[in-house]
Amino acid sequence: MTRSVRLGTIGIVALTLAACGGGGSDSAGPVNGGSSSVSPSTIIKNAKDYDASRLNTAAKSLANAQYKGKTTDAEVDLQLVQQAFNLLFSDSVMTVPELAEQDFTDDVKSGAIKKTYACDQGGSVAYDGKVTDSLTGVIAMNYQNCWSYSNGIAISGSTAIAIESVSESAAKYSLYVDSLTWTYDGVPYTLSGVVSIDEGFNETNGNYYVDTSQHVAFTIGSEQYKLEGDFNIHDSPNETVNHAELDFYVGSKGKLAIEAEAPEYLWPYMYMGEVVVAGDKTATLLFEEGIIRYLEDTDNDGNYDVGTFLVDAYDLIGGNLADRTLVAIADMSIPPTVYAPEFYNWDTVDTTTPITVSPGYYNDNDTDYEDLSVSFRWYINGVLVEDISGDTLPAYRAVFNDLVEVSMVVSDSANTVESGRISIVLSDAPAQVAFENLPESVSPGEFIEFRAIVSDPDLGDNQGVPTLVSAPSGATINEDGLISWQAPSNQLFKTQLYAFGFSTGQEGAEVVKTHVSVTNNEVQELARSGIEVPKMNNSMVVGDFDHDGDNEVLSTDSANRIFLLSYQNGSYNQTWMYPYIMADAGKVKQVLSTDFDNDDYPDILVISEHSVSVITDIDETATTLFTTDNYIHSAVLGDIDNDGDDELAYLYSSRDYGEASDIVVVDLGSPETPLFTFTAEDTYEIALGNVDSDTQLELVTNSGLVYDLGSGENQWFLNSGFSSRHIAVADINGDGIEEIVGADSWSYIYVYSAQNKSQITSVENFNTCDISAGKLTDDSNPVLLVGDCQWGNVHAMKLSNNTLTSVFSIDMVDHGSTSLTLGDADNDGLNELLWGTGTTSSGEDLLVTADVTATSATIKTTATTHQLDSFNAAGWADLYPGDERAVFFVPSTGSGYDGSKVLLMENTGNYITSEEISSNWDNSSIAVTTDYNNDGAGDLFLPTAQTYDGAFAAMRLNDFSIQYEITGDYSNDVSVIKAFDFNNDGFDDAVYVDGRTLKAVDVNNQLMLATYTMPQYFRDFDIVSMNGNVYVALSQGNDITQLLTPTTSGFSIQASADISCARLTFINADSDAASELACYNDQSQSLVIFEVNETTLTKTSDVSVNMSIVDMVANPVTATEQTLLVTSANDGDWGYYSASELSEMTVEGISIWKSPALIGPARSHSLHARKSAEGSLEVMMATSRVMYWLGRAN
Repeated sequence: MTRSVRLGTIGIVALTLAACGGGGSDSAGPVNGGSSSVSPSTIIKNAKDYDASRLNTAAKSLANAQYKGKTTDAEVDLQLVQQAFNLLFSDSVMTVPELAEQDFTDDVKSGAIKKTYACDQGGSVAYDGKVTDSLTGVIAMNYQNCWSYSNGIAISGSTAIAIESVSESAAKYSLYVDSLTWTYDGVPYTLSGVVSIDEGFNETNGNYYVDTSQHVAFTIGSEQYKLEGDFNIHDSPNETVNHAELDFYVGSKGKLAIEAEAPEYLWPYMYMGEVVVAGDKTATLLFEEGIIRYLEDTDNDGNYDVGTFLVDAYDLIGGNLADRTLVAIADMSIPPTVYAPEFYNWDTVDTTTPITVSPGYYNDNDTDYEDLSVSFRWYINGVLVEDISGDTLPAYRAVFNDLVEVSMVVSDSANTVESGRISIVLSDAPAQVAFENLPESVSPGEFIEFRAIVSDPDLGDNQGVPTLVSAPSGATINEDGLISWQAPSNQLFKTQLYAFGFSTGQEGAEVVKTHVSVTNNEVQELARSGIEVPKMNNSMVVGDFDHDGDNEVLSTDSANRIFLLSYQNGSYNQTWMYPYIMADAGKVKQVLSTDFDNDDYPDILVISEHSVSVITDIDETATTLFTTDNYIHSAVLGDIDNDGDDELAYLYSSRDYGEASDIVVVDLGSPETPLFTFTAEDTYEIALGNVDSDTQLELVTNSGLVYDLGSGENQWFLNSGFSSRHIAVADINGDGIEEIVGADSWSYIYVYSAQNKSQITSVENFNTCDISAGKLTDDSNPVLLVGDCQWGNVHAMKLSNNTLTSVFSIDMVDHGSTSLTLGDADNDGLNELLWGTGTTSSGEDLLVTADVTATSATIKTTATTHQLDSFNAAGWADLYPGDERAVFFVPSTGSGYDGSKVLLMENTGNYITSEEISSNWDNSSIAVTTDYNNDGAGDLFLPTAQTYDGAFAAMRLNDFSIQYEITGDYSNDVSVIKAFDFNNDGFDDAVYVDGRTLKAVDVNNQLMLATYTMPQYFRDFDIVSMNGNVYVALSQGNDITQLLTPTTSGFSIQASADISCARLTFINADSDAASELACYNDQSQSLVIFEVNETTLTKTSDVSVNMSIVDMVANPVTATEQTLLVTSANDGDWGYYSASELSEMTVEGISIWKSPALIGPARSHSLHARKSAEGSLEVMMATSRVMYWLGRAN
C-alpha cells in the first residue's frame, strides 16, 4: 500500500510494501532493458518487463511530453511566489490520490502477481508484476475509473512501482506515472512522470532521512506545471534539516528555480528557514518564527531592494496578496493580523434591511491601533461593491438568492491586509403594500376610495394591479386597483385597525397583510388597574386633568401604565387610565405636565424610552411629538424663554442603563429642531431653574455643569460634581435666587451658590433616593424635600444662616421612596405630600399621602393604597336585579405576599374589592360569574386555595360571602371553571378541572354529578348543549382531544382526534343550528375547525394563523356564521412590559380587525363577550396588568 502526500519536493508517494505481502520465486525484474522502439506508455503498462533505467527514461519522456508551457524565465512577483509555494508545499491545493491500496498478499503466485481488483465504489485496478522474497520487484497498476472510499474520487491511468531494496528500517523505490487523471470539485487533474525515494531510519542513533528525486508534469484545470529536482530530509534527535532544490515550470509564466532551506518542517510548521525563487529576478521568503518576510532583488545585483511582510503562513497560503504593496527594505513594516468581521446569525436580514457587521480581531506588532486604518470590502455574487467601504451594506443593494460576502481590511503605512470573507444569507423579503389617496384619518361610517400598490422588494418594481384577497365587509376593488369601502360605524376602540390582504395575483404569490386605521374618539374604553407607584423620580403631578374642577394625581408605574387618581371619601380611586401601550416607545420613564394646547388646563406629557408624547384630552389618543433611537433617561420642563410655554430638556444615551452624557433642549411645538445640545459626561439627573440674577433659566447637571439657556454658554463647571446622583434647584433660603442642591446616593447632601460658585453647606444623609423642592403652604418659602432609601424617612429642610435645618421628618411607611410630590391632591385647599414606597423591596408598593403644614406632616392612613398584582375577567353579574357589575378575580395582592380578592367594577370605572378570599399559593386564577340559584343576585364560582390546598367555592357577590365550598389538600389544583346547566334542571352547575379530573357539581343541591379522570395532563375544555344533549370537548397531553357526553355519574368518550388544543371553544361557524368546535393548536400556531356529530369529530379546516392565541370565544352578535374574538400576544416577549391584542377573525383564520397594543400579556379564560341591548358587541377582558370593559353603554 502507499500513503499520499502533498505534490512537491517532499514526494508524491511513500511506498511501504512490507505490510502488503510478497514472497514467491527469486525472479527479480527484466533480464534486459527491452526494445528501444516501444512507446513510453507501453513501457509503464508493462513495467515488469523493463529495468529501472528504461522506466525512468519513459516516465521523464511522458512528463516532458505532457508539459507544453513556457520554459523561459518567469517574471517573478509576489502572487507567482504564492502560487508556487502553494503547489509545492501546501496540500490545500492538490493531494495525489492514494495508490496501491489493495492487499495482494494471497494473490502472489511463484513470485508474480496478475489480478484485477474491484474498487470500493466502482471501477477497477489491474496489478501485473513480479516480487521477490526480499520484497524487491516491479508492479504495474492500471486504474480504470477506480473509485475508493479513501480517495472519494475516480482515478484512471497507468502507474508502476519499482522497489530496489526494502527492509524494516529502509526502502528505496520509484513510482512511474502515465497520465493519471481524476476530477475534484469539477476541476480535472492529470499527472505524469517519475518520483524516486530513498528513505531509512537508524534505530541506534535515531537518525531519519528521506532523499527524493522528482521529474513530473501535472495539469490542473487549464494550467500546466512541471517539476524537476531533489528534496532531502535529514532528521536527527538534535536537528532536523530540510533542503529542496528544483526547477519549477508554470505553463503561463515560465521557469522558476527554487531552493528551500529549513531547519524545521515545512508548512504549517515552518517557523524558520527560507525559500528562494529565481526567474527574471530573485525573490525570497524568510520564515522568522511565524512572521514571513518577502524580499525581491529587482536588479539582480545580489541585494534585496523591496519587500513586504506576510502575517503568517495562513496569509501566505490563503491571503489575497494582489494589492499587497512592496516598499523599500528600510520602510518595511510587519503587516496587521486581521480576522474576518463578525455577523450575528440571529440578525435576520433581507433586501429591505441594512446589513451591519462588527469588526473582527486585528492587531499590528509595530503599529499602534490609532494609526491603523480599518475598512470593509463587500462582495455581491463575487463582485466587489466599489462604493461601500464601511461596516454597513445599505438596504436594496443585494436581494434574495444573492451571495453576500464581506471581509475586513486593515492598513498601516506600508501594508494593506484583507481578511477572509464571511458569507451572509439574505431572507426572502416580504412583499410590501403602499396606499395611495388614503385619508390621514378615517372616521366611522366614512366612505373612502384609495389604491393599493403591492411590490416585492426582491423583484424591484411595482408588480401591477393587486388582487384583494381579504378585506372588511363591503370592501371592493376594481380592475384599476381602486378600493372602495365604507368604514363601520361601531367599534370597540378609539383606534381600530381593519385588515386588508393583497396579492399580486400570480399563482402561489405571497399574501401581504396590512391595516387601515379608523379613529372614533366617541368610543370610551374603560381600562383600570390596581394603584401602582412610579419607580422613577419626578413622575407624579397634581392637577385638574379631566377638567372637572377638582385635582387628580397623574402617575405611572414606570413601565406601561399611565393613570389618574382621585381622592374620594378618604381614599384614592383610579378614575382614568390610558388604555394602550405607547406605540414604538419602549417603557414609560416619566409623566410630566404642561399646558401644551394653551387651554388653561394641564396636559399630560409622557416621556418614554424612545419617544415623547402628549395627551391633551383624556378622551382621545396620545400624539407622538418625536421619537429617537437612543434611550431617554429623564426629562424636565421649564419656560426658558419666558414666553409662557414650557420647553423640554431631556437626558439620553445609547443604552438604557447607567449614566448618560447627552442633553437636548427642545421647543415642544417643533422638537425636530433642538434649541440647545450639551455634552455632560457621567450625568444621572438634570434640573432647570434660575440660579443667578438674570431672567433666564439655567440647566444644571448633577455632574457639575451649569448652562445659561439664553446663550447656551457654560456658567460653571465644578469638576467634583454637585453630587454622585441627584440634583434639584430651589430658593430654600428665601433670598430670591435658587440654590443648587445635590445628593449622593450614599453619604451627603450639598447646597451650592451658582452666584458665588461655591458650596454653601452640606449635611450627612445615609442613603438618599430622591430630592425635590416646593412650598408646603402658599405663604411659606420653598423647602428641600429628601426621601431616604431603605427603611428611612421623608425629610423637609430649609436653609437658614447657610445651614440646612430640619422642618420635619416623617416615616416613609415602607422600603425606599420615589417621586416626592407636593400638591392639593384631596382638594381641601391645602397641599399634601405624596410619595411612592416599597419599590426597592420585593414587597408591596404603596402610595403614601401626608397632610403638611409649614412645620409638620401627618400621614393620611386611610389614603395609603394597596397593590393588586394581576387580573382575570370573570364576566358580568347583577349584585341585585338591575345593578350590574363587571367582575374580576385578583389571584394575588401585595406584590405576591397577600392572597386573592374579588373586584366589582361599575360601568363608570369605580370599583371595590373584597377582603382577602384565600392565600391562593397555588396561583389558581380562573373564576366565572353565574346566578346558580336563580335568585337575581349574582354569584361567582372561584378557586379558594389555602396555601397549596386546592379548593372550589361559590360566592354571593353582593356581600362576598361563601355559599358553598369543596375543600381539598395538596393534590387538588382547581384550574378552568365554567358555569353551565349540566343536568338540564334550569340551574347553572359548576363544571371545572381539578388536577387531572373533570368534575360537574350541582352547587344548588350540593351534588357531584359526574367525574372523569384524564390519563394525561389537562390542556383545555369547553361545553355546549346541542339537540338536547350536553357535549364536552376536552384536550389533554400532546395529542388528544376528546368529545365526551355525560353518563349517570361519569362521562362517555364519543369521539377522539389526534391533536392537542391549547384553547377550545364551541362556535356556530356555518348557517345551520349545530355548533362546530374551534381548536387552537399552539404547536403549529394553527386554527382547526371540527364538525361535531353525536359520535364523531370531523376536521373541516386547518389553517395557519401565525399568532400566539391566548384566549378565544365566539362572537355572539350573530347566532350563525359566527366569527372568533381572539386575544393574542402582541410580540414574542412575555415579560413584564409585554403587550396583547384583541382581534376578530373568521374561522378560516382571516383577520377582520385588531386593537392597538394593549397593556400587559393577555390572560387565558379571561375573555367574555355579549350582544348589548343595542345589538352591538360588548367585551370584557383582562391582561395581567389591566382590566378592560369595551363597548359598554355610556
